[in-house]
Amino acid sequence: TDLQEASPRFREWYNHATPESEKLPLDWRELERTPFLKLLVVRCLRPDRMTTAIENFIVEMMPGGTRFTECDGELNSFQVLELSYADSGPTVPLYFILSAGANVGADIDRLAQKMDMVDGTNYHNVSLGQGQGPKAEAMIEKAMEEGMWVCLQNCHLAESWMPKLDVICETIDAETVHPDFRLWLSAMASPAFPVAILQNGIKMTLEPPKGLKANLIRSYTRVTDEYVEE
Repeated sequence: TDLQEASPRFREWYNHATPESEKLPLDWRELERTPFLKLLVVRCLRPDRMTTAIENFIVEMMPGGTRFTECDGELNSFQVLELSYADSGPTVPLYFILSAGANVGADIDRLAQKMDMVDGTNYHNVSLGQGQGPKAEAMIEKAMEEGMWVCLQNCHLAESWMPKLDVICETIDAETVHPDFRLWLSAMASPAFPVAILQNGIKMTLEPPKGLKANLIRSYTRVTDEYVEE
């Protein structure tokens, strides 16, 4: 009834660039005393603003709420890979969902070097594309026997080969596979990516940094003392 009788007032609130931060019309402004009720109104009328509205809700309602809504740059993509590797095994693929600013291939190369896997025979990095599927399949079979790492980048560019990759991962035998074998995968979010790998694998991603400060922090976390000295 309020929406009908005071439609100009509600339309003004609705058309605001940041309605989640504006006072609601009429007696609805009383809902401001209970932020969760305000959140429900935003969800009903402007669902496109829910991400920001929830962030504001967390900051307002939780002690030190900004700790949960702002990235402080403590973890970069290399550290994410390193922590995920510690939880992995030869039968569990490690899948990195690509986002802007993540150079996952270089970071896996660094991790392989740190783990002494880069002598040219026990680490293989392949960017998938047209005609690369059979090559990758042969490489994985050999790696499972000899304990190598295989990194398949840009899996979203080989949609037709994804069902074959699904079969390969499904049939890895825990009894016979080499304990040092690891299968690293990277891809943009894609409906063609096998669901079974998503369910059974270790999934990683980094949200793109928001704003100049977050971008600078991400850039600086990539700079090591050794790099500066060199």
